[in-house]
Amino acid sequence: MSKATMITQALSSRQRLTAIPTVEFSAAERSRVLTHLDEVLSSPAFRNSKRNCSLLKYVIERLLDGQSATLKERTIGVEAFGRPVDYDTAADHSVRSAAGEVRRRLAQYYMDFDSDSGVRIDLPPGSYVPQVRFFDQPTIVEEPLPAAPILAEVIELPRPAAPHAERRIPRYAMVAIAAVVLVAAIVFSPMWRAQTQFEQLWGPILASPNAALVCFGGGQATPAEVPATIGDFERLPARRMNLSDALALVSVTGTLRANAKPFRILNRANAVSFRDLQQGPFILIGAMNNEWTLRLTSGLRFSFQHHASGEGSQIVDRKNPDNNSWNFRYAAPMTESMRDYGLVTRVRDPKTEQVGLIVAGLGAWGTQAASEFVSSAENLQKLAPMAPRNWQEKNLQVVIATDVIRGSSGPPVVLAADFW
Repeated sequence: MSKATMITQALSSRQRLTAIPTVEFSAAERSRVLTHLDEVLSSPAFRNSKRNCSLLKYVIERLLDGQSATLKERTIGVEAFGRPVDYDTAADHSVRSAAGEVRRRLAQYYMDFDSDSGVRIDLPPGSYVPQVRFFDQPTIVEEPLPAAPILAEVIELPRPAAPHAERRIPRYAMVAIAAVVLVAAIVFSPMWRAQTQFEQLWGPILASPNAALVCFGGGQATPAEVPATIGDFERLPARRMNLSDALALVSVTGTLRANAKPFRILNRANAVSFRDLQQGPFILIGAMNNEWTLRLTSGLRFSFQHHASGEGSQIVDRKNPDNNSWNFRYAAPMTESMRDYGLVTRVRDPKTEQVGLIVAGLGAWGTQAASEFVSSAENLQKLAPMAPRNWQEKNLQVVIATDVIRGSSGPPVVLAADFW
């Protein structure tokens, strides 16, 4: 039994392989790809990195063999990097780090070398399935110009007087202009310019080939018996939705729609199954009314916790357990000025092997502020002073606060952040 079969059987109870269209290559195309792969691996950009060469060679061979559906992080870690079948992908991010390095080295290779193979290999962000493109140059056949007719008599015509001498651009000026255009193209190209905080947060979700699942919390599950009337049905707790959750839902889905990312909405956290979370990237809205938020953040540095008295809740910092300042009291009078707190979490969940974005607050205003934070490029720029460079492949948590005066919340303020 092959290693790939053993891995698939070991994980079958926890994950479902995403259906990825299989690309078929002819024998000639396969030969061209392998020849070009050898050129890439022997180039200065790759030849000194055994790990990056192993990853690129592995994914290309699986693609050519029609096994692109098996290109998952855990499978690559086991077969290409020699990790045990049950290794913790959340703690060991060697595959993700190598993939990011391979993308950078491929970009460097195609910038420094002009290959005549007519093949280009790319590894799209957020995926381990490579893309292979062929660039066949058309054959240009030069045809002789038709012979000019022979005139029996040459007639000299007067030359029209040119009002102004023809102005020509000096050669050095043309070279300078071309250099400026080239530099501008490189600087402003998405491949080379530094990604914004907004692009780094949403990149893994938008790059996924599958639709995103958006899930918000709600009331208790619908009872098994069928309500007597439509009015009874509409008054069920499971049919209710917090207004701030609704505003957060609008912000999140508006961001997805603006970036042409398909999504589907499930209107109650209790109705979302573990299998639903395995289908693609997911976004969870709300904390105390969303069981999946509480589950997925429970083992992270920042998590939600009810007060023992039941009169409020707080965000707990495992590295600073004595920090009790991120509290929210449900019994606080509405006439008082107060502070609500939210938590934004983006993590590649090792159980579902999908990227999850959690937008949640202790109270209604915290959830709303968290959604405004992730949906605004201006707000996300507040992460820049504390975020490492190129953190797109990293997990992160951001604790935010918002001041609430007479039921109206202010802009989100970043209090703490953790990247790993």
